[in-house]
Amino acid sequence: MVASSKLAVCFAPDDATSRLAFAARWLLPPGLSLVTGIIAVANQRFFIRDAIDGSPASQGKFIQVTLRYNLNTLEQTVLAAIAWTGLSLQLPHAQLKLIPAMACAFLVGRALFWIGYLVMPVLRAFGLGLTAYPTFAALIWLTIRTAAA
Repeated sequence: MVASSKLAVCFAPDDATSRLAFAARWLLPPGLSLVTGIIAVANQRFFIRDAIDGSPASQGKFIQVTLRYNLNTLEQTVLAAIAWTGLSLQLPHAQLKLIPAMACAFLVGRALFWIGYLVMPVLRAFGLGLTAYPTFAALIWLTIRTAAA
């Protein structure tokens, strides 16, 4: 209750610019997810002599998995940005709290995806679902809403 009333207070204006700015602020968790993977690869390449050239032969499992994580995170971030932008413009004002919830799920999902992928590739599924399915649902909802308009 407190969080939703704080959201209403900090998000008092209900115009398109304010809504887009609200959605843009919540793109920080996806950005942090991506930069974490990029830093992890950069550190490996910096500290492991054979990994500096970037060739596949010189990449250990950690770098290979993290590069795949980075690519998938970039893909998920682009889709989330599209979905959250659309949601910010289409959701009723009181439902905008779904965007921060999706951002938190994104962050947790990306961490679980990466850890699961490093342990055993099949374990990445839960993290992928936590990241992707809310975005897919938002994109489907936006498509239906746009088609009906």
